[in-house]
Amino acid sequence: MRIPPGARVYLTTAISLAAVALATWFGMQAGSAQSGRGWWALGAVLASVTAAGVPAYEQTRKERLRARAHRAAVDAAVAMQVTMNDALDPIVRQLGRVATAAKHDRAPLAEATIPMVLDSAAHLAGTGRVRACLFRFAPGTPMMLIPAQYSGRVDDPLEAITEGTAEGDLVFGMIRHNQHLFYPDLATSAPPGWRIAAPQTYRSFAAVPVAAGQNAFGMLTVDALEPDGIRRTDVPLIRLLGGLLAVALA
Repeated sequence: MRIPPGARVYLTTAISLAAVALATWFGMQAGSAQSGRGWWALGAVLASVTAAGVPAYEQTRKERLRARAHRAAVDAAVAMQVTMNDALDPIVRQLGRVATAAKHDRAPLAEATIPMVLDSAAHLAGTGRVRACLFRFAPGTPMMLIPAQYSGRVDDPLEAITEGTAEGDLVFGMIRHNQHLFYPDLATSAPPGWRIAAPQTYRSFAAVPVAAGQNAFGMLTVDALEPDGIRRTDVPLIRLLGGLLAVALA
């Protein structure tokens, strides 16, 4: 049976204090006894060993647990690094092909890069059922971002975002200032004017510009069904992937 950590502290403290008390009592009995003094002395020794041994065992146990947790964290970091390398290496190689291809071959190679980046965003960022979407600018006025390609969770299409609306001003301002949007729980902290109409059900999302220098090509969003499905620690990776998309579209 596994003892909860809080109860374990109280239990081991009680055992140690009881052992100290017993060692003292046994010692007093050994000093005053006329017979059987050896047994009283043995009891005092055993109680003293228990009083000293329980805290020492707990300390050793905690050190083992700490070392095990450290090894698990290192193993997880190594696994994540390998996963990141496996996901990003093909994208970097593809961008190299785009850069070195003849002019008439660059467009199809660049378009082939987009699903690779979106797949990486959907599988590396967040937890649970995640979806990544590339929004691209539509021609005409007012300015509009339309969802162009998806990867990850199969869900109903997102709606276009138009400048001049509350959500449009938020998104276009984000792109112009090269910032990002991050909302871990839209049920409690949605941005002003952000619409999540049925059948959309995502609860957390991040959005970053797809831009290279002064040239903007659109927006990359990553959303999840669960609160905190997208974490703040995911934002740097999503920004990196948005930058790779911009390199492909430049």
